[in-house]
Amino acid sequence: MIKILQNANLPQWFSIEITDKLGFMDIVDEVKGKAMAIRVAKRLAKKEDIKHINIDGFIAETEDL
Repeated sequence: MIKILQNANLPQWFSIEITDKLGFMDIVDEVKGKAMAIRVAKRLAKKEDIKHINIDGFIAETEDL
């Protein structure tokens, strides 16, 4: 699962986190703007063959984005 979370201190910045099949989490990148975060997460999902992205609690399929 890939998560896009808004930074609490800098509201225009979003962090992109990936959780692998074993449950380990890794922060992949931090970008400015929600649209850029979705683009990076979509690219990462395609590379890692992940079907869902969590965007601030809303789970979306990568095909729908």
